[in-house]
Amino acid sequence: MSGHILKWQAEHANYHKLLDLLQSLTASFMHGDEPDYDLMSDIVYYMTQYPDHYHHPREDVAFRRLLARDPTLAAIVDELAHQHGAISECSTALAADLAAAANGAMMPRSTLATDVRNYVAFLKNHMDDEERELFPRLAAALDDEDWFLVDSAIHFAADPIFGDSVQERFRTLHRRIAGQAHCGCKEPAATVCCLD
Repeated sequence: MSGHILKWQAEHANYHKLLDLLQSLTASFMHGDEPDYDLMSDIVYYMTQYPDHYHHPREDVAFRRLLARDPTLAAIVDELAHQHGAISECSTALAADLAAAANGAMMPRSTLATDVRNYVAFLKNHMDDEERELFPRLAAALDDEDWFLVDSAIHFAADPIFGDSVQERFRTLHRRIAGQAHCGCKEPAATVCCLD
């Protein structure tokens, strides 16, 4: 399988970790615990900054290259590309809701829990559809020149949580995910963390 597809699958696995943590944090405050709006906001902020600006646009370029080779895939390519836009809108809306709740806006916990549940389900279903419907086709159809054009179309940025170094804003989030994974990583270090 293409190295690009393997990387995207690894990124999807990382996004699943974040979405699982977001669900866990939401379940805790639904059971009466103090909400950790900062950590929840960091998760959603990350989703608006990295996947929405780097991961999804690269997929869109690859999907268009695939469509040029197989026009019969137009419906699924169009749907998944449309979902990328919808994911970005949902991420932005959820980030605004979390910021409002953190600033004391009156909002039923159940409303925020429903928003999180819908957001997580949407993203997970989307990733599953990509991996099932298009990733195998991309791996089979795109050649080195196609992948070069995909890489050239979108400026590369290091992942601020799962990359070689963790940005300061995301250190707590990184530690929390590492703790859930029971990997022994205490701090992002020069050595490769198991989350990479």
